[in-house]
Amino acid sequence: MDTTVAARFVDLALSCQWWSEVEELPDNEVQVFLDVLAAGFNPGFIVPGKLKGEYLDQTGRKTGEVYSINWGFPFKVISPEKEDDYIATGWLDCALRRVVSGGPRRGESREQLVEAIEREIERSIPLEPIQLTTEGDLLCEYPPNPLAFSSLAYFVDHTQDSGKLASCVGVHMFCGGWMDRRQATATHDAIMCRNCQLKVFFPKKIKTYGGLRQFLTTP
Repeated sequence: MDTTVAARFVDLALSCQWWSEVEELPDNEVQVFLDVLAAGFNPGFIVPGKLKGEYLDQTGRKTGEVYSINWGFPFKVISPEKEDDYIATGWLDCALRRVVSGGPRRGESREQLVEAIEREIERSIPLEPIQLTTEGDLLCEYPPNPLAFSSLAYFVDHTQDSGKLASCVGVHMFCGGWMDRRQATATHDAIMCRNCQLKVFFPKKIKTYGGLRQFLTTP
């Protein structure tokens, strides 16, 4: 029997028709869910619970209206720091509904469902952090926003090394500040942190994350 992470997840998902009514998960099932999250997230625990998101208006202010993050799966993902992980919870809920609800509607076989989940696992992997300094400053991807008006809103594309290095380029890991690309001289631009003001120079001709990574790692 196929024992890949995606296959074990699909088999577990198909073993129950009404996941919304499940009140407790045995340790072996929890481990399957943690394994399917491991490639793209850093899950610590899975516990009973529902998470709610808050709608924002055009100015970014909360409207007071809420929506369910995990409306098909009554369990939430907790980070190793023991905080609610909204993105991982939403992704796991989408993965479960993709198999249980989407599979039968599409007439897909078990093998096709396994392939679909394998694609989403690979798609969930974020940009590998880019080391900016010898001291260990890292540029990391800011998690992409869920897709509005999509039933599988947390199945999103992540930044790749081939992606364009535009104006706002990501987050300064550990510091937590947003990082921007700014023109610095006639020949060089700089990655600058809005929080701690770290500034790292690189040639203006570099256009992608991969190009930046290569430049910073080349002796």
